[in-house]
Amino acid sequence: MTAIRDQEAGVTLIEMLVALSVFALVGIASFTTLDTILRVRERTDGRLEHLAQLDRALLIFGRDIVQADPRTVTLQDGVLSTLGHDGQTKRQYLHDANTLSREIGPRNADDLLRQALIPDVSAVTFRVLDRDRNWHLAWPDPAGENEALAVDIRVDIDAIGSLRRLSSLTRPAPR
Repeated sequence: MTAIRDQEAGVTLIEMLVALSVFALVGIASFTTLDTILRVRERTDGRLEHLAQLDRALLIFGRDIVQADPRTVTLQDGVLSTLGHDGQTKRQYLHDANTLSREIGPRNADDLLRQALIPDVSAVTFRVLDRDRNWHLAWPDPAGENEALAVDIRVDIDAIGSLRRLSSLTRPAPR
């Protein structure tokens, strides 16, 4: 004989406890998954922001070199200096206080605007490529007969490694 359950009866205590247990397990699993996703997103956002900063710095460097007059490139004591094709805009790159910095301003100004491009830099090395395909750690060429064709920058960043950018110099258009 089968027992017929009264239609007005509620759920039993056992059914209620089982339902609450299942609901609690689903809630804990959902919270754990959400917490993991948020932590990964937080770490990824920080890394992406840092990569964007590095990309911007190398883009600025490349654009400055393309806009530089090859005849005005100097590299002394780890400081790379150029003048723009207009002959008036001075740009300098240097390693100062563990930062790759860019200084820019009018040619004859004593105080140039300083921009910190990349933090946590352990070393910066510049090289200039001459027409004979020789690299120089100081420029202009002591013989004074060669012209700069390209500038190479190597940036050693703590906890990341090295970045390099090779940028070619372009001659100004004849006036």
